[in-house]
Amino acid sequence: MPFHPATDLVILATVDAAVAQSHAQAGKWIACRPGCSECCSVLFPITLQDAARLHRGRLAAPPAVRADIEERARQLWQRIEPDFPGDAASGLFRANDEWQEWFLTRHKGQPCPVVDPATGACRLYEHRPVACRLYGHLIQIGDEPQTICHYCFRGATPAQIDAARVHVPLAAVNQAPLDPGETLITRVLATAEWPPSNTPDASAP
Repeated sequence: MPFHPATDLVILATVDAAVAQSHAQAGKWIACRPGCSECCSVLFPITLQDAARLHRGRLAAPPAVRADIEERARQLWQRIEPDFPGDAASGLFRANDEWQEWFLTRHKGQPCPVVDPATGACRLYEHRPVACRLYGHLIQIGDEPQTICHYCFRGATPAQIDAARVHVPLAAVNQAPLDPGETLITRVLATAEWPPSNTPDASAP
């Protein structure tokens, strides 16, 4: 599967604009700050478009940073691979929703290998997945609202929360035509090359 840089730019511009609007509307209710990384200890599926973007960011990282990210990813992947609900070789989820949910819950609390353990900062911030960009804000994509970080909107009334809601049409960020599957941040970074030979090509120019 080819990487689509033009489409990716449009999707990221839409998402980033929604987050900026959310910040403007929510003001003090948004608690997200650099180094606040509790949400980075949760496993979640990412699209292959996200995976390709992460891979490119990893290649551009300073050698020492890249080596540390890859080593942390390899160690985490070794721990969770036996439970992976899909094809471990390709890194694609293939199992039913119940198995996938069990896997994500079982391994909750595992720090993302991209997070700097000293500062809590994301070391591939400009290349982070769409889900990372959206988390914590009250952004509703289609009919599905995003999860709000439990640190945000503390003390806000229902009316204040609803006033901060930002609606994004599903079509504006839908990557389904481009992405035949989903994978994990850890799986992408646990190998020096992405995609593996038996995964749809998400990084070819």
